[in-house]
Amino acid sequence: MLLAQISDTHFRSRGQKLYGFIDVNAANADVVSQLNALQERPDAVVVSGDIVNCGRPEEYEVARQILGSLNYPLYLIPGNHDDKALFLEYLHPLCPQLGRDAQNMHYAVDDFATRLLFIDSSRAGTSKGWLTEETIKWLETQLFDGGDKPATVFMHHPPLPLGNAQMDPIACENGHRLLALVERFPSLTRIFCGHNHSLTMTQYRQAIISTIPGTVHQVPYFHEDTRPYYDLSPASCLMHRQVDEQWVSYQHPLTHYAGPWMYDENISCPTEDC
Repeated sequence: MLLAQISDTHFRSRGQKLYGFIDVNAANADVVSQLNALQERPDAVVVSGDIVNCGRPEEYEVARQILGSLNYPLYLIPGNHDDKALFLEYLHPLCPQLGRDAQNMHYAVDDFATRLLFIDSSRAGTSKGWLTEETIKWLETQLFDGGDKPATVFMHHPPLPLGNAQMDPIACENGHRLLALVERFPSLTRIFCGHNHSLTMTQYRQAIISTIPGTVHQVPYFHEDTRPYYDLSPASCLMHRQVDEQWVSYQHPLTHYAGPWMYDENISCPTEDC
């Protein structure tokens, strides 16, 4: 199994740019082209929230068109920039697993050696995350029914502070409810998030918890400075691969670069007479 995870695409309306100067639609179209051209093709692509920037119908039209050109199954979850009802209306055709209840979007994919559990951590009117009682109960049931089979959760907001002074105040407010399930169910070994626009990793009990970069713009990690910075440092995604019994994740760049070349020791360490 191989999954590609991208996040925080922040699509704008056609012809509009993010913050007045970032052409996120063109950048995301290029990301889609890069993913479609991968030599080792993923079984699916996960987009972990903030699909659009302002929650408008015309943004979702662009998102549906561009994400719909991916040549892989799509697993989607909303983020705090998304409008739940519009998210479901426009993107359900790309991800039928979402169901039809905009207030309770969660679903399981049990086609692989690791069970994939997708939950909505967004709440209308705030950038902070929140897990509803329905979501917690659903997760508990899924983990109980899954037994010893390893489980991975995908959500938008990280469930605990990660030391980023700008982003910690808008993490998941009741993430401790999810961490309590980590304590109860040893099978829950991974929690992959978006939201922070940076690659950040930590561990809680047996679970590795990670946020990933955005597809276009990033948020620098500052531990004390709370000012709302963003930058255009290189974008990347995470690739999640099942290797025997292990769940291995690695970063894949979403920028254009030279190579690859075949390693040649004669070039690396040439003899003196060369």
